[in-house]
Amino acid sequence: MKFTEDFFKREKRDGFEISEMMKRAWAAQIEVLQVVIEVCQRNGLQYFADWGTLLGAVRHHGFIPWDDDIDICLKREDYNQLIRILPQQLPHGFVMAGMYAATERLRMAAEAPQIRVIADETLWDFNDYMQYFHGFPYQRVGIDIFPLDYIPRQRELEEANKKLFFQGTDILEHWDILYQTGQLEYKLTEYAEECKVNINGERDLKNFIWRLTDAIASLCYAQESDYVTNYTFWLTMDHYIMKKEWYDEAIMFPFENMEIAVPAGYHEVLTAQFGDYMVPVQGTADHSYPFYGHMEGELIKQIRAVGFQGSVEEFCQEVSCGKLRV
Repeated sequence: MKFTEDFFKREKRDGFEISEMMKRAWAAQIEVLQVVIEVCQRNGLQYFADWGTLLGAVRHHGFIPWDDDIDICLKREDYNQLIRILPQQLPHGFVMAGMYAATERLRMAAEAPQIRVIADETLWDFNDYMQYFHGFPYQRVGIDIFPLDYIPRQRELEEANKKLFFQGTDILEHWDILYQTGQLEYKLTEYAEECKVNINGERDLKNFIWRLTDAIASLCYAQESDYVTNYTFWLTMDHYIMKKEWYDEAIMFPFENMEIAVPAGYHEVLTAQFGDYMVPVQGTADHSYPFYGHMEGELIKQIRAVGFQGSVEEFCQEVSCGKLRV
């Protein structure tokens, strides 16, 4: 993926200043996105821009100026297929992290109700990493990939699935507290009985519960439903349901220096997610901005340890263009 030098310059968009480092983060995430898109295209899987990425594509033709991540989604049947093929089809250096990852290290790299594709720092030389990802120095750059699940037409099944999903995620959210207070074993046994599964002999119970909640969300099939949702968001946003036909087709929108697929019913989807979505509201991201902020101090220490006395930005420029190797 090619970016002009001007892309990485500090600039203001909609009155919000975007730093050079954030531009490098954006470029690095776009590289990961392109890798995932190529896997989807080779296998006939349809992805869609989601959440802030969808809003950014429609309203800004790129990132929302105060956003710092990329989100995409796939319908459950495509999402499950993607999980199966990613480990074999991702190019060297890229891995799937999250509940379906092959190792505990990568499962813990994304303890979240969705999968992530990240650049695995153990597979990269630092200098190669910096050059490939446009001078972005922080490890494990990646994107989030969410499932779109079907809501049963029968109200009783809808409520039962939602209840079981909530119980499982509640255990995961309070895992450490339940363990410390001696309630975890009871809660797990109770939940297993509710779900009619056997947890005896499971070596990684936490990962088992992650996968169980995901399986609950996927119980309904397309032909049994008129609406889709993301169960995690649906727990706190009762209105977060969308007609499945809004995702029947994808159309392409400009996104920075590429194009990205959005659902043909993007207006209806964005209205369900954000309401009056064309009115920019700064500071609405649901995580700390920038996501790499807590790592900057350690990076500065490492830069000084190799004898470089310039700024972080200067270091990134020098390494990314090959003028400096560390």
